[in-house]
Amino acid sequence: MEERPFDVASEVNGLRWFIARASAMGRALEGSIEQPWGDDADEDRRRLEDLSHLGGAMVEALRAATEASDRLAARLTKLADDRLAVALADMGS
Repeated sequence: MEERPFDVASEVNGLRWFIARASAMGRALEGSIEQPWGDDADEDRRRLEDLSHLGGAMVEALRAATEASDRLAARLTKLADDRLAVALADMGS
């Protein structure tokens, strides 16, 4: 499979999207936790289930952000290594 051209802006935008998604879920989770509990057992159970789903989705978004940042770091390192190799080759010529 041919490697697509490296686009830093696109890679950073993808990383920012995952982080923004996790942040939004964290705010929703925090807001739901801070609301009063205990008036209705069925409602509390539903809220707890919602919190569980939000927490799981937030973990997945953070995992995706971590993977995206790892890919970005690897690509940037390779790009820097390739440019250094070219510069050193030019110096030796």
